[in-house]
Parts: sequence; C-alpha cells; structure tokens
Amino acid sequence: MMLKFLFCLLISPIAFAQSSLFNINGQQPDFCLGKSGKIELVFGQKNKLFYSFSTDQGAHFSEPSLVDSLVGLHLGASRGPRIASSNSETIITAIDKKGNVYAFRKTNTGAWLKNQVNDIPDMAKEGFNAIAANQKNQFTVIWLDLRLNRKNNLMSSTSLDGGKTWQKNQLVYTSPESNICECCQPNIIMNDGHIAIMFRNWLKGSRDMYVIESQNGGKSYNQAKKLGLGTWVLEACPMDGGSLSWTSTGEIATVWRRAENLYTSGVQGEEKLIGPGKNASTTILSSGQWMVWNHQGQIWLKSNASDTPKSLGQGRFPIMKSLNHQKAFIVWENQGQIWGQLL
Repeated sequence: MMLKFLFCLLISPIAFAQSSLFNINGQQPDFCLGKSGKIELVFGQKNKLFYSFSTDQGAHFSEPSLVDSLVGLHLGASRGPRIASSNSETIITAIDKKGNVYAFRKTNTGAWLKNQVNDIPDMAKEGFNAIAANQKNQFTVIWLDLRLNRKNNLMSSTSLDGGKTWQKNQLVYTSPESNICECCQPNIIMNDGHIAIMFRNWLKGSRDMYVIESQNGGKSYNQAKKLGLGTWVLEACPMDGGSLSWTSTGEIATVWRRAENLYTSGVQGEEKLIGPGKNASTTILSSGQWMVWNHQGQIWLKSNASDTPKSLGQGRFPIMKSLNHQKAFIVWENQGQIWGQLL
C-alpha cells in the first residue's frame, strides 16, 4: 500500500501546513506522540490493525505495517483501535465483538505482542476503549464493561511495566441508577499520576457528560463531576463522547455535545456554546484551546480566540492532539480513507 500526499496552504487568520491524504482504505484512525517527536498512527481495516509513523510532523508517513488480525474487530462510530506512548513504549488497544480488550506492545524488533486486558472474558461488548500513558511507563486503559449485572459501567486496567503485564481490573465508576451511556466513547488523559476520564452518564433520564479524576495514578478515583449547567434529557443514545485536554496549569479543558450543539467547559462552571456539530476533539496550544469537529459532512476547526470556524474539507471522527506548545496534528476519516492536517 503506497501513501500519497496532497499539499495545500490555507490562508490566515489560521495558519496550516501540509494536508495529507493517505491513499489507503482505513477507518477510525488514532495517533499519539512517541519517542523523539514521532507521530505514531493506528487505524483499522476490516479485521486488521495497521500502524504507520511520521518523523517530520506529518509531512510523510511510513508504509503502513500490519499489527495483527483480530476476528470481529470493533470498528466504526468511534469504536476502533487506540494508541498511546510513554516515550519509550507504544501500546495499541482494540476490542473484538466477543467483548475482549487486547493490548499490543511494540517491541524493539518492531514486532507486536498481544495481551488480553480484561480479566473476565467477553465483558466489553460495546467496543469502546481509550488509553493514556505517562513518562513513567504507566499505561491505563478504560472501557465499558458488563460484569456488574450485565449493565455497562466504566472499567480500567493499568500496566506499570510498559504493557508487559496488566493489573487486576478496577471499577472506575458505576451508575447509582442502572448504567452509564452505553454507546458513547469514553476518553482518558494522564499527567504523571493525575488521571482524568470523561464519559457520558445516564442519570434521571439525562445523557450528560461527566469527568472523574484520580490523583494517585488510578489507585482510587474522586467523585464524578457533571460538566456544564444545562442538561440533556434523552431516551436515545447520542453516539458522541467528547474530548478533554490539559491546560498549561494542569487544569482540564473539555469539548462535548449536548443536543445538536457543542460546548466547551472546565470541570466546574458554566459551559460556553461553540455551535452545531458532533464528534469533537480538543487540545491546548500556546495560542489557546483548539477544537475540531464534524458537521454536515465537513471537518471544522477553531480556537477559543476566534468566532469563525474554518473548514478542513469533508470527513468525520476527527482527533486532534498537540505535538508541542505551538503545533498540533489532526486525523480523520473520509469515505474510507484517512486524512491528516498539521496545525
């Protein structure tokens, strides 16, 4: 599979560089920043997981290599592989339709070794997972889990040795009523021992976003906090999980959907309206908080310093992460192909 790149420059007030098209079929891309600033990319293709990397901030990517085949790989609607790096180890996670969470650890030889993460089999039927790492080689994986009365709750497992072994599964949050929202992607970020997890709850008929935090590397978690002052009473499932990122002072910035609109907020306080959209992602740069999302088949990007979003073209399910204080990278899918954009 050869990679093909399309270069363009979008004019101010937002400066972009090198929009790249991967001339391959793929779904649900995710990426992380690895050793020496390398962008490490994972995506799914039917029952296969592929890995690629860039050493020049996304201008060029390596030929995708096969990580593994996983029969019944969950793929689509934010279900798909996830990737994180501790700057010395890289881990990919994915779930099959039997409901098992697998972690693939990249070795020095380039091979990928697979471990099962869930210690009770067939519990992650919904297929949503997320992973984060710190520079101490700790990785924490979260997923929706059915082991409590066959109701979806938030479960985690931690590796303290770079993915070689995984600890006993830990319940992060259980709904006091029945279950959390069963079809929305949870997300996780980690800063040393500070972990923050974002998920959509389901309490009193409302599907609102919550954040739950740990200050001790996931050994225990504080009380979950609802985001924003409004609420979303909904009988259906919105299929939209939101995103969170660290600020320069160690606070948490979020972006999330309620009804047809997107909002930003901290863990406490009033939310700020962005506008219509879904499947949003956010990161923090020295220029402010940046958000990317899809709406009516287009990918849109804006910062909190601008009132007007800019279109990056057609697509859906964008993910944005910072490369340093000044730059970020964005990936998304469009009609079965993977696109990338350096910000």
